Amino acid sequence: MIKANDKRLDAIEIRLTPKEWAIRFIDEAQKSGAENLKTKQELLDASRRIGAAFEALSKQAEEKYPGKRPEDRQARARLERELHLEYHALKRLVGKVNEEIERKAALAGLDAALKISTLQTIILQDAFGRTARKAADWIELVKTEDKDDEENRQVMLDELGAYMDVDFSEKFSDSLPIGNIRIRFPTVIENWVKAAVFLIEDLYRHQAAVKVVQDKSFDGHPVLFPAPESGLKRSIHAVEDAVHTFNEYLGVRGKLFKAEWDDEDEHQDGLTSAIPGEREGLLKINLEQVASSAGRGGKDLAKEWAKDAKSEAVFDIRRRDNDEEAAIEELAIGKGWIKP
Repeated sequence: MIKANDKRLDAIEIRLTPKEWAIRFIDEAQKSGAENLKTKQELLDASRRIGAAFEALSKQAEEKYPGKRPEDRQARARLERELHLEYHALKRLVGKVNEEIERKAALAGLDAALKISTLQTIILQDAFGRTARKAADWIELVKTEDKDDEENRQVMLDELGAYMDVDFSEKFSDSLPIGNIRIRFPTVIENWVKAAVFLIEDLYRHQAAVKVVQDKSFDGHPVLFPAPESGLKRSIHAVEDAVHTFNEYLGVRGKLFKAEWDDEDEHQDGLTSAIPGEREGLLKINLEQVASSAGRGGKDLAKEWAKDAKSEAVFDIRRRDNDEEAAIEELAIGKGWIKP
């Protein structure tokens, strides 16, 4: 009974396509944690599983071209190489995706969250500087009754003075008058926002690229191993949480200072104590818009990963067939280092 089951299993495995073998490879790797192999036995078991796939694909080629004529042998060898290459390229692609995502999640996610947090601190300093200036103006008008009160008043003014110079409000130097309009230059804070958005978009781009790879090359089957997948989720969650907090703070500022901005707008030639772009909502980060833009870039990134994986697979297969010179040449062509 066991032998009969084994034969049926062998018959099924011989019919598996390179893609189906690659999906089986992913499942086994995810189940056993093969992305973090440590012992020689684990490495040996993984090698045997990969070897079984190549052996089954070779049998497919034998069954399709069983003849002994030269043309049959050539066709069999050609099909065998195509099947091996397709399977190996898919394995390479899985490894590349996981490696790229693990690296990106560790760096870009934390960097973006840090930039947004720092940006919020900078804007908070602007609000505190505004409050310090108002408080100083009010304290200047206070009349003290004795020497001790006057000393305390001066101490308070000195302390407030340390924060009064922090001011990111609109200034004439931020723009250039041309006729009846003013052309505004990007400010430090706007550049901070652009830098943060760039990092967030790059993170979303990698997330989108993973989905493209899954849908196009693995019939929607997940390709990320547990560690890269959880790292990506943590990074995206940290970034989105930081963005929501930042946007909420900008909303609070708008409610607190709107009346003041409107009054200043009428009496200061259109300039207010608002941060440039703040009243127009240009500082807020629209995550849906960023994700939509990143989706288009994700397709290009997925193509790049697939191209690199194919070039590396060709190199590996060539080396396996003891054609070192051709392997190096094909890798260089595939990577775009030299022209064919």
